[in-house]
Amino acid sequence: MFKHITKYKTLALVKEQSSLFWTLFFPLVLVTVFHLAMSGMFSSDTYRFDPVTVAVVTGDAKQEEIKAFDTFLDYVGVPGTPDEDDGPLKVDTDPQNAYIIYIKAEPEEARVLLDKNQVYAFVEVGETVTMTAKNILNSSNSLNGSVLRAILERYTQIKNTMSSIENLVTTGAIRPGPDFEERIRKAFESDTGLQEEDQGTKKGDVLIYFFALLGYLSIFPMVGSMSSVAELEANQSSRAARSWLAPYPKWKRFFAEILPIVVLYSILIVIIYYYLGVLGVDLGPRTGYILVLLLLGILTGIFMGTAVGSLFKGSTGIKTALGIGLPLALGFFSGMMASEIRKLVKNSIPFLQKINPVSLVAEGLYSLYNYSTLDRYFDIVIRLSIFLAIAIVLTIIGLRRSNYESI
Repeated sequence: MFKHITKYKTLALVKEQSSLFWTLFFPLVLVTVFHLAMSGMFSSDTYRFDPVTVAVVTGDAKQEEIKAFDTFLDYVGVPGTPDEDDGPLKVDTDPQNAYIIYIKAEPEEARVLLDKNQVYAFVEVGETVTMTAKNILNSSNSLNGSVLRAILERYTQIKNTMSSIENLVTTGAIRPGPDFEERIRKAFESDTGLQEEDQGTKKGDVLIYFFALLGYLSIFPMVGSMSSVAELEANQSSRAARSWLAPYPKWKRFFAEILPIVVLYSILIVIIYYYLGVLGVDLGPRTGYILVLLLLGILTGIFMGTAVGSLFKGSTGIKTALGIGLPLALGFFSGMMASEIRKLVKNSIPFLQKINPVSLVAEGLYSLYNYSTLDRYFDIVIRLSIFLAIAIVLTIIGLRRSNYESI
């Protein structure tokens, strides 16, 4: 009986024209359209990160504070000069490995440079370091703001740490060895304080659309699994009413209905991943981790559908609308339509991002692309697994033994 149900469910998915279109062709067409829309953004200039232009104002800062900040600037930036045509600061050397291009200026001069957009911001050095910028909320400036803010935060951390070390040495709490200063210097030189997503080029901002798209396609099977639940509940379809009379356990019918959906959509998401590679969209070298995350997303989407389909007893039309609309809404909040929405949700409603399965898949792919470590990836996998477990429990509750007064 299990093989029989599985076989005919598979044939229904493959041979029915409307089902075949939404199962196979629609996702491939959607991916193709996305690629055509984004192809102009996949140029080397788009990927390249331009150093942030900064005016440094020392003002009344103490000499030791100026010297400390100058030393830090040597590690993270290169000096620049004003452009004669009021353009951004220009440099004589290649700033390839620099995060900032800076110029020393008086407060009035720094503000003039800022007003003319020759610098992104000006930084005032003193006991504390402050940054003044304009249009910081502009999407084109958001990366500059993140990079500069991370650099200045790192400088403050270094300054405070070195002050604490000096106090410990002075009071005799620690006794430094002969290579102590060299080891401390190398430790700070090796880390500018930038998170990898801040260091990452603008390529990640382009790829977030594809990460969100893959997250959406992972949850897309939700509508198909909702239809399968309707074929199990005797009060939702005539076929279910007839099968209810057969002496066959309900849980076995459930798995026989769901198994073809899991297999077909798992194959489809793998095809889509490699299809993106053929189109020239590089999602990173960690193929195994990416596929695991996508397959986990597929399972989450399927059991989200079974949970909704079993708990809500509305009409087929309402469920179909919910199965189509909910993944689209989750995709919207994850940045599939506009990457700025992802940033807005992340900053304003972080809880929504943590429970949005499309966002979890997208953030997992983003972390694999940008981070060298897997800590954030495994954290996302755990959260997505918890979401999947909750969906399974809700499905069990919804599908538990039912009694019908009339079918």
